[in-house]
Amino acid sequence: MNIDDKWSSSMSPLRSVGFIVGGIVLGSLLTAGIMISKYNKKAVDVSDAVGQPLFIVDGKTWNTSELPGDSRMEYFDLENNIFNARQAIASKTALRLALSKDLGKPITPENIAKIEDLLPLQSVTEIDARTFYDQNVAKWGLSFFGGKSYEEIKDQLLQQMKHEKARELLATKIKEFEDSGRIKVLLKAPTAPPVKLNLSGFPVRGNANSSKVLVVVADYLCTHCRESEEALEKIYQEFSNKVKFVHVSYPLAPQGLSGALARGAYCATEQGEKEFWDYQKAAFAIPFAKMQPPSLMEPEKAFNLETIELAKSVKLNVEKFSTCLESENARKYIDIVRNQFNENVGFSGTPAFYLNGSLIQVSPQKLAATLKLALN
Repeated sequence: MNIDDKWSSSMSPLRSVGFIVGGIVLGSLLTAGIMISKYNKKAVDVSDAVGQPLFIVDGKTWNTSELPGDSRMEYFDLENNIFNARQAIASKTALRLALSKDLGKPITPENIAKIEDLLPLQSVTEIDARTFYDQNVAKWGLSFFGGKSYEEIKDQLLQQMKHEKARELLATKIKEFEDSGRIKVLLKAPTAPPVKLNLSGFPVRGNANSSKVLVVVADYLCTHCRESEEALEKIYQEFSNKVKFVHVSYPLAPQGLSGALARGAYCATEQGEKEFWDYQKAAFAIPFAKMQPPSLMEPEKAFNLETIELAKSVKLNVEKFSTCLESENARKYIDIVRNQFNENVGFSGTPAFYLNGSLIQVSPQKLAATLKLALN
């Protein structure tokens, strides 16, 4: 969603929204819409809103700390969307001001250069689009593009790639100016209401005794989960001595290959935590094309065989794994996981991240930056 940058007529110094450019505090901005910020600095306990009076029922005043769980999470979602919109518009405007200064452009409330004039974008060619299409088909299968040929989606793909390149350039430039100290957004993110999770029996790595616990809920065939996995591995390498990492295999399609892989994760964990992490790495790399069983084979049998081959490739005890895969315990694991998270207020699918009992609503693209700031 595009948002036009506007100056607030009041320009009050450092109200709820503001930012620093070159050491100067600039005041509030008007929010014209909702969008997701790339550098959401915190995960999310409606801390700013807890205790805030909301309404009166039969003479009793209710505040946010007394709301039922689902209403409290809805209120947080609203606060978080507003924060993200403010964060996005503030960081983008701060960057425009800094770049305009560098380029000698005029800076007034009525006249500030547009971001596309300050950050010229290289065009996306049909060769670029074709290469992107072929690489992803080779890696994930034709299902990555919904079974459509390149010619069918060429125009849409070109537009999406152009938009993504512009988004990445903007995010990279904002981070560069933030890291150098030239711009700083002065916003505090809301914090998600805490939730109770039973983490007994799930695979752990990192510092098992740490009070900082990061829970990752993922489906092996979820595209965003796979993108997140790359960021998570970098986070693990940096914070393995400070953080307890817990993985929960949640199948979005329990009757499909997704479910077989999740049962396989349970069985790999039964053989040891190293065995699980070896299995997980391979499971995230399985081609999307495997989601479709051979036409003459019963689907569950085909998915089980695929999962057993995966276990064999990472040198698990195949006999034990095969027995476990079709066991009642493995099927109960699926029910336990889905029941726990489906009943969890705020959970809406994979990937999902919980840091110290609070849900982090973050896209894979900004996961690393968000977690680094939250964990430091």
